[in-house]
Amino acid sequence: MPNGTTECDHDPGAGRGITWGNGWFFANFGWGAPGSVRRSRDGVSWETVYTVYNNSYFAGMAFGNGRLVAADRWGEYSDDDGDNWSVFNNVELGDSTVRDTAFVPYGGGRFIMSADAGIVVSSDGSTYTSPQSGGSGCSGGDYQGSIIYGNGTIVTTPSSGNVCYSNDGGQNWSSGSGAGPLMANGVWNGSEFMAWGVGTLYRSTDGQSWTSTPTVPNDFDLGYLGVTGVSDQGTIVAVNGGWSYGGQRFYRSTDGVSWEELPGNAYSGGHPIHVIAFGYGEPSAYCP
Repeated sequence: MPNGTTECDHDPGAGRGITWGNGWFFANFGWGAPGSVRRSRDGVSWETVYTVYNNSYFAGMAFGNGRLVAADRWGEYSDDDGDNWSVFNNVELGDSTVRDTAFVPYGGGRFIMSADAGIVVSSDGSTYTSPQSGGSGCSGGDYQGSIIYGNGTIVTTPSSGNVCYSNDGGQNWSSGSGAGPLMANGVWNGSEFMAWGVGTLYRSTDGQSWTSTPTVPNDFDLGYLGVTGVSDQGTIVAVNGGWSYGGQRFYRSTDGVSWEELPGNAYSGGHPIHVIAFGYGEPSAYCP
């Protein structure tokens, strides 16, 4: 959160997306107000690389194949780590608000944006087209990180709408069964997809059929999650849901079922968190 202040969600300082690529963390700020894109080598010291004027803003960040995408129906992309920017060529979304974006390594790579009206897909991060079938009921919700990928399958886990999957790079979508309602975005842990409702873990190996398991404890709601790596089925980290300014609670788990709450002195509360990303940062005073 910029300057360590508590801010309204519709404000130039509201964080909307974060990603990691080419040794940089990239984050965008601003929602319903002039926005900005910032980058950091260590996750501690940040520099502004792009300021968005005329009350514009972006809806999230994605990095893939050397291209950084600042998502929205008027989004832009950069091929030099944020130093220079170009406007998208085409986005088939009309005036629909984008809620999430992701890069998935299917077939050489796909950028995907999920909006209120549906999903659009791009192979280059510049020209986005609608799927051949499905997609309209597979998006929705106000949290980021709901597009995940594993074992050749793309899955959406929106907070409203259906959990859906695509086996062909986002061209055709089908609804899964057995998951929801969801309160937290999903992750791929290296062997299965995971998503969470209040006190419930939903899991699937194919994105189509989901089973449920009570969490421990089973009376708390997770808000936004990330996973530290998939090669070793890494640690899942999370923050609680809701809109408590400065009253966050952070958790971690190795299996998605049993959760440990971090002590209050392990973090500083602030503006509600919308997305968590994993990446490798340079050493800093906080992480030597």
